[in-house]
Amino acid sequence: MEKNHAGIMKPVLTETVLQLAATQYMALGQVRCLPGLTAATNAHYIWVRGIPVSDKPHPLIQQLPTLCTWHLDDHNRLFKKGSLTPTDTLNTSLSWKPLPQLLEIELPTSLLPQPVLQQYPVRLVPSATTSEATALLTSLDTWRSYAETAPLSRLQRLTFAANAQGRVLICGTPLPAIPGQAFVQTQQLLLPAGFDFDPPGIKTLIAQQLDPQQEHQLLFDTTGNWERIPQHAFVQATRRGIRATQSDPA
Repeated sequence: MEKNHAGIMKPVLTETVLQLAATQYMALGQVRCLPGLTAATNAHYIWVRGIPVSDKPHPLIQQLPTLCTWHLDDHNRLFKKGSLTPTDTLNTSLSWKPLPQLLEIELPTSLLPQPVLQQYPVRLVPSATTSEATALLTSLDTWRSYAETAPLSRLQRLTFAANAQGRVLICGTPLPAIPGQAFVQTQQLLLPAGFDFDPPGIKTLIAQQLDPQQEHQLLFDTTGNWERIPQHAFVQATRRGIRATQSDPA
């Protein structure tokens, strides 16, 4: 504690801690590339720390659906902004993890569930219509090379998700003119450009069966195999974030 000019003891605040509802897990995807952030969860809340109290929070942090913003002192006490009296104590039993570790990106490949296959044999065929591509699957190295010289105005229109094997899915328009596989989005389904389901009318049924809560992007290849990518895995494209994205060296 330290005294102010009036002789009142002031707490020594060390960092800012955010409290979010547990249901806002996916919202953390937009800040997963910011350095220094860690998070912990319990049954009701998500806690985010690693924000210096003296700094103005990054704009992406300010956009989080925060229930309460706390200041933490060196005794693990929580103060509301402007208050000299602690309101709570940060739970010391919480398990803190860096955001990229907490928000693991998984791209599991599987076939469509058997009930859908029984009722609607899923097949992708060349489409008679053309639509603008809104996603691009490419390599992390290609994405990094593009980002180093791309205009900021172009990056701001894009989001991306990457996995440990160095694959990157870029979403937005206009897409960068780099090598990769283009996809067209319908609902949360991403189909290879130039292909469609046969018959096309089963799109809604497939989306409802595979992802009723609309928590994922479903990426199909031309054989009908698909990959499920959590919505929270997508982050805003920034040069800093792309440089920080790591792949498995193995």
